[in-house]
Order: sequence, then C-alpha cells, then structure tokens
Amino acid sequence: MATAAGAAALLYYTLNRKLKSNISDEDEYENERLVPSTAPLGSERISTRLVQAPATWLETILTLSETLKFTYSETLGKWPIGDLAFGISFLLKNQGNVHFSDIFGGDDSLQLKGADIISELEYLLRLLTLCWHFSKKPFPLFLEETGYSEENVLLQEPKAGILKPAFTILADHGEKCLILLIRGTHSIKDTLTAVTGAVVPFHHSVVNEGGVSDVILGYAHCGMVAAARWIAKLATPCLLKALEQYPDYNVKIVGHSLGGGTAALLTYVLRERKELSTATCVTFAP
Repeated sequence: MATAAGAAALLYYTLNRKLKSNISDEDEYENERLVPSTAPLGSERISTRLVQAPATWLETILTLSETLKFTYSETLGKWPIGDLAFGISFLLKNQGNVHFSDIFGGDDSLQLKGADIISELEYLLRLLTLCWHFSKKPFPLFLEETGYSEENVLLQEPKAGILKPAFTILADHGEKCLILLIRGTHSIKDTLTAVTGAVVPFHHSVVNEGGVSDVILGYAHCGMVAAARWIAKLATPCLLKALEQYPDYNVKIVGHSLGGGTAALLTYVLRERKELSTATCVTFAP
C-alpha cells in the first residue's frame, strides 16, 4: 500500500503541470466559481475534480494524491508523531470511562413509553441489523439473514471503489418502502473514501410546497459528497421507475458510519427532485 501511495504521489506531481496546461479558461472560471479560494477551517483549496468519484485510472491517481496530501497536512503536518500517539492513547482511555447513562440519562431526560415508541425502536433496530449484515456478510447471505430475496433487489452495487461505497436498493413490500442501503467502511477503498475528508462546498435546494425552493449554502466532507453524488446518479433512475410501479411506497435512505454520512448528504441531493422530495433518512453513527 505504501508503494502504491508513493507511486500515486510521484505520478501526480509529474503529470500535474501537464494537466494544468490543458485546462481551458472556461474550466478555470468554473473552478473559481464552485470552490472558494480560501476554504474554511484552515483547509487548503481543493480541486473540484475530487468532488466527483473518479471515472478513470488517472483520476483515481489524482484523487489518491490529493487524499495523501490532505491526510499528511491534518496529521504529521500539524503535530509530531509522539503528540499524535499520546492524544490517541488519551482519547481511547477516556472513552472507556464514560458511561452511557452519563450522556443520555441525565436529570432532564424524559423516558419514552408506550406501544408506538416500542414499535419505532424495534423498526430502528431492524434497520441497524440490515446495516450490520450488509457490511459484514456476502450479499446472498445478507439477503438470507434479513428475510429478503433476489426479487426484492432493485439495484445492487456490491463492490466498493474509491469514493464509491457499496449500496443496494430493496423493495420492502411489508413496510411499503424502497430502502436504499449504503455500506459502512469495509475495505481499504472505503477507508480512502473516509479519509478524503477535506472541506468542500455542498450547496443544495430544499423543495417546499408549491414548488418553491430554498437554496442552502454550506460545506461537507469531500469523500462523502462525491460518494453521494455518484450514488444519486446510479440510483435515481431506479427509484423513479420503482415509484411508478409502487406509487404509494416511501423512499428511505439508510446507512451506518461512512454509509450514514453519505446517506444524509444523498438524501439532500435526492430531495431536489420533486418525485423524491419526501425521501427520509435514518443513519447510525454517521
């Protein structure tokens, strides 16, 4: 892996000057418009090509190079390795001393009771179980363990890539919903998506009643933004076709960890379409 990373960095710096010379004035203007010259939180300016999942081997190399540069700047570029080791050790020890009830069971907490609450918690537990099986088991075994069959699978992307997490779309006829399930960190490629954590612009619109939209300006995790846009491109036609067949079904985006953060951003992206503006999202430890 270290050899691959070094080769990626070398190729990046070798080809970077040549690639820059091929960028047209129009492309440069587009980059200036989409990415501010000074990114927030002290991060360096990030190229817009990172906000899209790589489509070619050259784009993959460039993405890896930018990821390595960002990771170094946020770790060894800021602190000595001894300070990092001490900080990690300190946090791990403190986590073991924090009790669950100290955070969620204070004097101002309200105990929820009733059949509706129990039913909702059981459903959330079922979604969490889906996430666990999808992340840990081969796809056929995942279907068997969760009670689904191949007939329920509307779309399947079982293999992850860089900025491309594995996901699937299931038709849950019992709950009358379409579940888009995104896998958490499972492979080295998922880890590279997670550490592509530079701050990038994430602007989206919120569709209101009557078709009026509010534009929201903000920033988000680079790897998750790219992953959300990649999934949206593949999943939107499938979801629209399924809603034509099942017009009374709801769309639910579900994910855990890396998949949870991606699910949250993906929901905003999908809601920009009127047909998907009522999509909901459930994430665990995003």
